Formats: sequence, structure tokens, C-alpha cells
Amino acid sequence: MQTSAIGPHVLEEQRSRLNTREKWLLAIVCLFAGIAVFATHWIADDVTRIICGVVLAAVYLGCTLFARRSRSLQQFWELSFAFFVLAVILVLNNSIPGYVGTSILHSPPDDGNPLASTVSGTVVVQLLGTCFGIALVLASTLVTRRGLGSVYARPGKLGVWLVFSIVFFVAFYAFLASLPLRPDSPAQRLLPTNGFVTFDRLLMFTPALVVISLANGFEEEFVTRGLFLQKYDVFFGPRVANVLQAIVFASAHAGVTYTPSAFVFIVLLVFPLGLFAGYLMRATDGVLAGGIFHGALDMAIYLPFLTFTS
Repeated sequence: MQTSAIGPHVLEEQRSRLNTREKWLLAIVCLFAGIAVFATHWIADDVTRIICGVVLAAVYLGCTLFARRSRSLQQFWELSFAFFVLAVILVLNNSIPGYVGTSILHSPPDDGNPLASTVSGTVVVQLLGTCFGIALVLASTLVTRRGLGSVYARPGKLGVWLVFSIVFFVAFYAFLASLPLRPDSPAQRLLPTNGFVTFDRLLMFTPALVVISLANGFEEEFVTRGLFLQKYDVFFGPRVANVLQAIVFASAHAGVTYTPSAFVFIVLLVFPLGLFAGYLMRATDGVLAGGIFHGALDMAIYLPFLTFTS
């Protein structure tokens, strides 16, 4: 029989099994386990990157099976399984979407757009990655016999935070439209576009921009927060759990090429975004508000990508 989520009484019972030292050790293990998965992004060679991802997934699966059969470690098996799922998602996203874009759509990535060289190719590659990510999170939840609410796979409370996210999305789009995105403007340093982005050019990109930004926003909400927040809660409580997922989320953006200062980008934008999105997910008990808010900020990343397409 499935449960809708991990109940509060279960959380308190399982938290009490670990002392402070054990919690610190587990937190460090979780940080390294999550960062290791995203670190495969930094491997330049495609084949080596995929092989390393597969090896990492195999290690996490082995840990999961061992913990599942061990009485002393059984409480950790769902957490280990979540890292396995994350590793599989990264392996798929590092291989299949790129293959489809390059070999089937004949739209390989270039220096300005790491997804594809055409607008349609960019949309297809992003949607494939999003489908893999969300589908595997949902499937893994059913495998663990948890309800979909345990990964916040529901709209949640349709109240003030949802309204805030929608208004923020529209306002941020208007903000991008108001920027003088031309080669000699100060804004060009933060958003390195290919040429002058006129309002007409922005309107041309808008349908694709909205789709891929929201797709990535919801994918990352499921993969980095939906998959882990409640599992971390079991051992650390909500505050520490939120910080842990935000650090791993920020590490996923290390080595980015779409900003001149990755460190500033991570510290001033990505890490706070991870914290606030985690708060939104808890406050609304669903993924809708966080996904829309996240997608709004992603427009600042994907608009420059689209300016390099043909």
C-alpha cells in the first residue's frame, strides 16, 4: 500500500536513530554523492563522461542493494537509491538528447549554445532531457512505494505563492525585454548574446524561450529538490535538508559557460535560488510555484543561447 508522503511521526522516529556526529557524517556523504554526479559534466570527452556516469550509477545501485539487505543500514537505502536515480538521469541527459540533436536533427551544439544550433533543435533537446528527468523521478517514487506527494509531484496550494511566481515570470520577461541587449551595452557582460536583441527578435524567440525555460525549471525542481527534500528530512530536518539540496544544486552549475563570472553567478544567484525554491516547494506542498519561479530566471540563460541559433 502506498503512502502519500513520509509522515511527520516517521520522520521524528528515524531522525532519533542518528546522533549528531552520525548526522554530520551522513550530510558530508550526501554532499559528495550529489556533487560527484554533477561533476561528470566537467569531463570534456563524451564517451569518458558517459562511462564515468555509468560507473557512478553502478556504485550507487550497489550501495542501495547492500543497504536494503542490511538491518543496520536499511534506513539509508531510499536515500542511496535517490542518488542512483540522479546518476542515471545525468547519464541519459549526457547522451541521448545530444545524439538526437546532432545525428537525427543535424543541429549540433556550438560555442554559444550547448544544446543545439537551431531553435527547434534546442527545444527538442531540452524537452528530451526534461522528460527523462521527471519520468525517472516519478518512476523511482513508485518503485519505493511512496506516493507522488513525497516528491511534490502535484500542483500544491494554489494561493499567494503561485500568484507571486506567475507575476514574477511575467515581470522578469518584461525586464529582459527592457534591457539594451546590444554588443556595447553593460548588460552584454551578464547576458552575452549574439548580436543586438531587438524587441522583434525577442518576440520571435519567445515561444521557444518560454517552453525551454519552464521545461528546465520543472526538471531541476524534480531532480534536485523533489527527489531529495523529504528524504533528507528523515535524517536532518527541514532547514538542514534545504541547505544540503541548495549546495548540490549550486554545484551543478559550476563550470558554466553562459556567464563571465561563474563564482559570482553561483554564490549570488544559484545558491539563493536553491534555498528559495526549496522553501516554495515546502510552503506550497507542490512543484508548480517553484517550477514557474525557477523557469523565470532560466529565461536569462536560454535567451542568450537562442541568439546563437540559426
